[in-house]
Amino acid sequence: MLLFIPVRWTAERRKEMAVSEHLKRRELAEYFRQEAKRELEYAQLLNNTASRSMNPVVRLIIDAVSQDSIKHSKIYETMAVLLLNPNLIDEAESTSVLKDIEKHISMESESIEELNRLKSDDLIKNDPALSFLVDMLLRDESFHHAVLRQVYTALIKNITLSEQEIWDAVWRDAVYHGTPGG
Repeated sequence: MLLFIPVRWTAERRKEMAVSEHLKRRELAEYFRQEAKRELEYAQLLNNTASRSMNPVVRLIIDAVSQDSIKHSKIYETMAVLLLNPNLIDEAESTSVLKDIEKHISMESESIEELNRLKSDDLIKNDPALSFLVDMLLRDESFHHAVLRQVYTALIKNITLSEQEIWDAVWRDAVYHGTPGG
């Protein structure tokens, strides 16, 4: 039988724990900043490769991966900021961006409808490169739409987004969760 005995930490022990967590947060934030730099370096290497490619589809794909590395760099930078200052958005900002996000959701929805129409076009269906590129766009637009809807829902509730709520908003409807193809 397990017996739970509550632990009463002294003020000094609580302070030590807080200092320890703060140091861990700073250390992890520094790691994220280094990863952000690494992603930017990788993006530059990819740009160099893309510029040497003569094939427009290969050049596009390598450029898209490069852009994803830039995005990853920004994600790492944001994670570093979150570790040291977790407050992301307040009610005033929530209200100010609400209408813009609503407009973006509508635009993404229109893009998804148009891309779905294009997928059924015989010219697109019979061309592997065009079909691949339309599918690539559709995956991205669908992901953007889902993310924007989740953020909009959080904002419409007039809540302050926490790290967990942002995480949930971004990943709940993600098909690929950051893997190739997403």
